[in-house]
Amino acid sequence: MLKQEVSISSFKKNLPDFLDIVMSGDELIITKSNIPVAKLSPIKEHKISVNHDFLTSRALETKRSHLSEAPENWFG
Repeated sequence: MLKQEVSISSFKKNLPDFLDIVMSGDELIITKSNIPVAKLSPIKEHKISVNHDFLTSRALETKRSHLSEAPENWFG
């Protein structure tokens, strides 16, 4: 991973190019008056976890709501 320094004004003007650089795995240090103020780095991939119980309960709730004739304020 390479680190590159870039001024805020240059970053604003060339944002799409700098995002491509970050997406390729490099890191940017953004400076203001040659003082580092921020770091932009790629996000490591995260695995998406799915809660099957939540999905099942949402499906059951949807089925029940179509069959239920309870008033809207039934649960308080």
